[in-house]
Amino acid sequence: MFSIPQMVLVTLWFTFYNLLTSGTGLGLAAGGVVLNGLVVGAIMGDISTGFYLGGTYELMNIGLNPLGGSTVPNYNMGVVVGVAFGAVAGVETGMAVGIVVATLASTLDVLAKMVGSFFLHKAQDAVGKKNIKGAMNWIRLGFWPRILLDATIPLIILFAFGAPLVEAINSVIPAWLLSGFKTAGNMLPAIGFAILLRSMNIKGNFQYVIIGFVLYAYLGIGALGAALVGVALAMIAYQNNVRIAEAQNMGGVGDE
Repeated sequence: MFSIPQMVLVTLWFTFYNLLTSGTGLGLAAGGVVLNGLVVGAIMGDISTGFYLGGTYELMNIGLNPLGGSTVPNYNMGVVVGVAFGAVAGVETGMAVGIVVATLASTLDVLAKMVGSFFLHKAQDAVGKKNIKGAMNWIRLGFWPRILLDATIPLIILFAFGAPLVEAINSVIPAWLLSGFKTAGNMLPAIGFAILLRSMNIKGNFQYVIIGFVLYAYLGIGALGAALVGVALAMIAYQNNVRIAEAQNMGGVGDE
């Protein structure tokens, strides 16, 4: 099912990714799910599956920032497991496994936060005693329970029981459901963008949506070209707003 080097490399990569993002906050930046999909796809020797599932899960992940300590499906974990299983059992099976794992991983995230609160309280006590170095050490130690519970331990368990798990999934899930996952995967980009648009001020900027639609649907310009046009329009709008603000400030100074 999985070779030992593949299991070791995937586990080490995802542990390193979680260590990096926990320490720097880069996990909130867009593209992490795609990155994990591509890296795991390269390790498994199936970059196309990694890119496909990474892009699909990234679109599912849009708008799901865990604000205020809330817990959302862990699509980084989902894409790592989904690509690994998809590379050996098919994209549809990988997508099904990944979605289930991403949802179940939210429970592990809650457990990791509960364990991490112990280290946070220790850090707070150290701050109260003006022991800043000790507080930082407790905070660094507090990263590891979350990393182990959110990444390392689940991957080891899933890889250890990989073959029976895939066989059980293939025997239980009917073909029509796997086909449904594939259809849902094709729909998810539209759903992801719809979620993104709901969080933006579309009512005041709907003209840009129309421009993007015309560029893509009628003029045949690809997503990258349309995005570059959007960047240019955003720069023009920003510069115009700056000029208007400067003119208003100068007018206010003149009136005084």
